[in-house]
Amino acid sequence: MADNAHHVAGIVRRLAAQGPVILVGHSMGGGTITRVGNQVPDLIARLVYLSAFCCVRRRSALDWFTTPEAATTLLPTIPSAGDSERLGVGRTNWRSADPEFIATAKRALAADYDDAAFLAALNIFEPDESNAVATADARGTPATWGRIPRTYVRFTSDRAIPLPLQNRMIKEADRATPGNRFDVRSVEAPHIGPQDPRHLAATLGSLTRSARPA
Repeated sequence: MADNAHHVAGIVRRLAAQGPVILVGHSMGGGTITRVGNQVPDLIARLVYLSAFCCVRRRSALDWFTTPEAATTLLPTIPSAGDSERLGVGRTNWRSADPEFIATAKRALAADYDDAAFLAALNIFEPDESNAVATADARGTPATWGRIPRTYVRFTSDRAIPLPLQNRMIKEADRATPGNRFDVRSVEAPHIGPQDPRHLAATLGSLTRSARPA
C-alpha cells in the first residue's frame, strides 16, 4: 500500500502543474487514493471512489470484510491458487479454461456480462494481489484527505463489494467529515463496472468538467 501510494502521489505531483487532478480508485484502489489524499491533499481537485474501499474508522479493506454488510460478498467463492500465507499474495489463475471457475468468477464480478466480454475482461487481470494491500492501514485523515471534495459512484449490482457495504463506507466517511460529505452517484453495474461504459463515462465526464478552472 505504501508503494502504491508513493507511486501515485508522484504522478499527481507531475500532473498538478498542468491543471486540476481528479484521482479515481476502483475496488482496492480506494485505499491507495485515500493514502494519496493524506499525502498531497492540496494537489487533488477531487477523489472518486468507484465501488471502492474507503477507510476512516476501520483500518483496512480486510476489516471491512468482517462487517455484517459484507456477509453476502461472493469474492471468497472464487478459487485461489497456491498457499496465500506462504506466497504472501492472493493468487488467482484468471486464464483458467475451467468452465466452473469461469462461471463462479463471473457470478462474483460481472454477472450480467456476456461470456465473450467477461473473458476479454479477465485478460487484463493480474494473477497476484499482495496480502499486504488488503491488511495495510488505508485510513483517511480528516485534516488532509477529509478536506478534498469526493464522489462515491455506487455499483448497484456489485456482488463483490455489496451495496450495503458501499453505503456503510459512505456513511462512516461522512460522519468523520460532516462538512465535506460524499457526492453520491449510482451506476447499474457489477463489480468490474458496466459492460456498456457510456453512463459511467458520462458521470466521470461531468466531474471532470466541474473541476476545470473558469
